[in-house]
Amino acid sequence: RWAEVGRCKAVVVDEEPLFDLRSVRHPLLVLQGGEVVPSDLRLRAGQALVISGPNAGGKTVALKCLGLAVWMVRAGIPLPVGEETRLGWFGRVLSDIGDDQSIERSLSTFSAHVANLSRILGQSDERTLVLLDEVAGGTDPDEGSALAAAVLEALVERGAAVAATTHYERLKELAHDDERFVN
Repeated sequence: RWAEVGRCKAVVVDEEPLFDLRSVRHPLLVLQGGEVVPSDLRLRAGQALVISGPNAGGKTVALKCLGLAVWMVRAGIPLPVGEETRLGWFGRVLSDIGDDQSIERSLSTFSAHVANLSRILGQSDERTLVLLDEVAGGTDPDEGSALAAAVLEALVERGAAVAATTHYERLKELAHDDERFVN
């Protein structure tokens, strides 16, 4: 029924850790029944996709859609995608999405993000997909953008495939200077 309602396709898992999602639509938006604007998301291990745009422009929706697609394929669930979609096998999917601020654990928004980034850096390799929403946010923009750039560079050096949303100009510019980055 889901395959019919969502106009979904069965996607065979590729051996190579990559994603090439053609006309992917977020499953929850598909279930709402309205018109869903599809996205094309492409990346391979050792690259970072920097997703930028205005507030309420769908950056986090695209990021979450990517994560859902990886898990849905693992479970054998058809995807709301177009023809020629390819999705590889990732041994780990790690993310920092949302705010883990905690009074009980003495964590500010920023320190919670830093703790998550540290954990992610320690676990990432060429079979890891990393999803980062507003990477290194919650601090001074100059310091945050420098930290975000360093984290993305360290992750791609480890061979991870990374998708990150941002408003930082410095991250958007990485795609012009380094072929490992795509905006």
